[in-house]
Amino acid sequence: MNKNIISHKPHRSSPLHTLWRHWPLTGGALVLVAALVWLGVRLLPASESNMRASVCFVDGRSNLCLVTDHDTLIIVSDTVHTQGVWVNKRWWWPSCNGRVLTIQQGRSYTDQGAWLVADSLPQLIANQIDSLGALLQRKTTERHELQYYLRCHGVQDEGYQRIARYAIEQARETDSLAAIYKALKAHQPKKKARLIRVGHYQVAWADGDGRVQRAACEPIVTPIGQLGRSMTLRTLDHATPWAAYAVSNTPLASAPTKKIFAVKLCATDTTLTTLLVPGRYTKGVSYDIPPLLAPNGCPVFSSHGRFMGVISNNKVNRN
Repeated sequence: MNKNIISHKPHRSSPLHTLWRHWPLTGGALVLVAALVWLGVRLLPASESNMRASVCFVDGRSNLCLVTDHDTLIIVSDTVHTQGVWVNKRWWWPSCNGRVLTIQQGRSYTDQGAWLVADSLPQLIANQIDSLGALLQRKTTERHELQYYLRCHGVQDEGYQRIARYAIEQARETDSLAAIYKALKAHQPKKKARLIRVGHYQVAWADGDGRVQRAACEPIVTPIGQLGRSMTLRTLDHATPWAAYAVSNTPLASAPTKKIFAVKLCATDTTLTTLLVPGRYTKGVSYDIPPLLAPNGCPVFSSHGRFMGVISNNKVNRN
């Protein structure tokens, strides 16, 4: 028997060597785990401080405009003061970039009935011309009376100065009405025309110290008939304030009945404060929070911190 035979023991690879040999599988597993962890973090509900940091004010003007071949004419201009909420474009990624979800505001009578029918525009324009003509006549008469008073009044006291400032404001308003009246008179009904809404807004929020900060938004153009529906604004710099929290419309289903919190923003002279208003909400049924404490555009969260939507005409608008 040959005693020089050498027995070989099986070689055992180290764990790192094994992982390196199967790096495609290992890398894929690590990416999958990282993705699941990331999605889990993104699905975390908002805390109380997050809810308070998500709200902002939306101020500006919503203009109902008549668009013809070459002109855009403002017919009705409404002042807007409502609430909004910082929102991510995609729930699975921090994608706010200055986006604010709010509710479109304006005079309801211009977004219903004949205003929505293109064939009714000529008659509506004619009615608007008649109304503006009567208003312009009254403004012109008032302007002449103010000019006469200022010419005849010899003492330039404090009362005189106030009336003079008022006369300047009225003259500016009269000139603006005259320009609109002239443009409407020049409109030809046979031209193709349509109505749109053009919004010019700015948002206001509280920084870490509660002080008011403001930023202008990009103009937004929407078709008529959208009042009470949600719209997304975006700041000019496409930046989300560091003190703001952006909510996300996650795909998680919500229970039929639950406790909710509406986040109302309250303003003082120099600061903004938030108020968490508790209530109950049943899907498809209005909530029990009074409108004074839950105005349009106010964000609503579940008792667990899930974002549910914004309030619009006593309902919670999800999107």
